[in-house]
Amino acid sequence: MVRPSFAWHFRCVVCGATIPANDLAWQCPRCSGELSVEGLPAQLDRPGLTGHGLWRSASVLPVPAPDRGTMLGEGDTPLIPVEIDGALVHLKLDSLLPTGSFKDRGAAVLARYLQLVGARRIIVDSSGNAAAAMAAFAAAAGLECVVYVPATASPGKLVQARAYGAAVIPIEGSRDDVAHAAQSAADSDDSASYASHNWHPVFVEGVKTWAHEVHYQLGGRQPDTVIVPTGGGSSFVGAWRGFRETGASIPRLIAAQPEACHPIVRAWQSGTSITSMPAETTMAEGTKIALPSRPAQILEALSDSDGAGVAVSEDELTSASKLLWSMGVYVEPTAALGVAAFRIMKQQGDVQEGATVVIHITGNGLKSTPVIDEVLS
Repeated sequence: MVRPSFAWHFRCVVCGATIPANDLAWQCPRCSGELSVEGLPAQLDRPGLTGHGLWRSASVLPVPAPDRGTMLGEGDTPLIPVEIDGALVHLKLDSLLPTGSFKDRGAAVLARYLQLVGARRIIVDSSGNAAAAMAAFAAAAGLECVVYVPATASPGKLVQARAYGAAVIPIEGSRDDVAHAAQSAADSDDSASYASHNWHPVFVEGVKTWAHEVHYQLGGRQPDTVIVPTGGGSSFVGAWRGFRETGASIPRLIAAQPEACHPIVRAWQSGTSITSMPAETTMAEGTKIALPSRPAQILEALSDSDGAGVAVSEDELTSASKLLWSMGVYVEPTAALGVAAFRIMKQQGDVQEGATVVIHITGNGLKSTPVIDEVLS
């Protein structure tokens, strides 16, 4: 199959190398650095805001919408106003996407890209939301999906991926060992592509659409502050890229992390680069990432938005989770990090009165039934 040509390209944010968009790159071949998508229009084509779901942002996406307009109904999630500690905030409910997490946005666009460039099989390393999202959208795009997981992963987390038809392969060793096994498998199979949510730059291009939707839903206004549960950084970097493309000033971006694993917060507080740190036990499993794969872009987003990092204790996370549940917003604990961070910032006087605050709600509580049951016991 002849791969299509694209008007955009990949760029390494570390060494500046450029790679054609049809090369199936996920990492810089020169320095192993993180890649970004470059060469897309700088701003949303507002007269062209038609179509369905996240594909209404097609003018700044790297691939066109599927022929039927959407794959699984991705995008257009609610933005709801709620009161938290006496202040009005808005919750962006990406927990209501088709497989129950924000990662459906990245998976939809990445699966479409891989479909267009002729991949037949995708290889993923994940034991949580990304596995489910990539398995679902691979199925919708007619691609085979293989998921590499830690041998110690909870079987319950993998049921959803298996239900979509993905093959699940357990790997002994560390999380890095699992990633290396997946990468090696993809490298040795000409029909396969490594579809890493942590590494692939096209994934971020799908995730950024949540910021576009917030801008539409606020009537063409930009929020003042946006709080994002942050582990690997795709939602955080996506917010930065997406809000830039609205043509308005970038809101202040806040990275919320658990105290048990907060390499981004630590780097922001110390003014240094992001380095690996030991990961301790936390309910916020989705952000338990010792070293994010997009450190340069995360730090640029923090700097460009005059942003900040907030570390959340387990007690604060439990309290925020229970608060959301009591409002009827059923989230996994990871998704409550943003609310916990907001409460900390409000107590510290770091939120202006009357500011428009948006919190990204990243994952559904149905993902974490055993953990939530334990919290409620």
